[in-house]
Amino acid sequence: MKFPKGFLFGSATSAHQIEGGNYNSDWYSWEKFSGKKGVSETSKIACDSWHKWQEDIDLLEQSGQNAYRFSIEWAKIEPEEGVFNKEAIDHYRKILETLRKRQIQPLVTLFHFSLPLWLANKGGLTNLKSSYYFQRFATKIAEELGSLIDFCTILNEPNVYTLKGYIQGDWCPGEQSKYKAFIVFCNLIFCQNRAAKAIKKILPSAQVGLAMNIAVYEPANDTFSNRLRVWATKMIAHRLFLHTVMKKCDFLGINHYMKFRIEPSGRAVMLGEEKNDFGWGICPESLYEVIRENAGWKKPIYITEHGIADASDSKRAQFLKDALSAIGEAIKENIPVKGYFYWSLLDNFEWDQAYKMKFGLFTIDRAPRDSANVYKKLIEKYQEK
Repeated sequence: MKFPKGFLFGSATSAHQIEGGNYNSDWYSWEKFSGKKGVSETSKIACDSWHKWQEDIDLLEQSGQNAYRFSIEWAKIEPEEGVFNKEAIDHYRKILETLRKRQIQPLVTLFHFSLPLWLANKGGLTNLKSSYYFQRFATKIAEELGSLIDFCTILNEPNVYTLKGYIQGDWCPGEQSKYKAFIVFCNLIFCQNRAAKAIKKILPSAQVGLAMNIAVYEPANDTFSNRLRVWATKMIAHRLFLHTVMKKCDFLGINHYMKFRIEPSGRAVMLGEEKNDFGWGICPESLYEVIRENAGWKKPIYITEHGIADASDSKRAQFLKDALSAIGEAIKENIPVKGYFYWSLLDNFEWDQAYKMKFGLFTIDRAPRDSANVYKKLIEKYQEK
């Protein structure tokens, strides 16, 4: 089958993970000084995409992609409180202009985990004024780059950011406080809604949404108590946040990686006999399931991240085939899936894993993996010209 005309076939990255030089961010400071989890490497250079961004766009074109999800780094745009860097704004303008000249649709993300260091020193997203600061940043981007931005995920995975940074403490800022996690959760809701309102005021026709990490959960048995546990797990994991922001969203971005079975004890067991390099189970059916489950929001759906850590590149081709087949099944059911962004275009700095995990269609030095060509052929197969 052919996907509907205008379907977006792309891949995704984030600024901190690929650009390098993000020295005014909380994440770089944390990498350099915390020593958490024994990570000795930093994002100092990463993929050097700040300088090699044109090569990255060449890779998109080379692999037949017509869309690119990337983030604008707040710490580079506003390195000091209230001081905006014209050079950084012009840098992102060049990227957006080039993408459009190449007929590649940009999907801009405004928050992909890293914060300006000046805000981190004020408490980061525990600061009750953080949503005001973020709204100011979003407004600046809309004013400066609005003619080039018509498609925006405001936040990336607010649920993962809260869990990893403020409950488990594996990520910057390395906190383990349910109280702080609750404050951050609330402030992220305010960030999403205030930024959406600010952008729509300046750019009424822009499409705004968020990229939410959504796993699939199934009960181990069909008892009421087990089904209730699954319902509660979903509510805590992603639904509560979505219930508070979806009215102001034009679309839902789904980042999907895992499927779990919830046992009667409440324990979550990751499913998938075959594993990727992260140890995450591979479940070909789960992408279709997560799409179908979230069709109830009655908004266009974009798969904003879906990828596999696979250094040998032995599983990625089948992973891509299964992914687009699953999307095809959802489209047959008239579910409005509008795009697929593989994670990631490049191997990159994978947060607390540094450079260990290889998600890229291309390596850090821009060498293509065989799966990049497989993706190109799949795009040719499904794309309606």
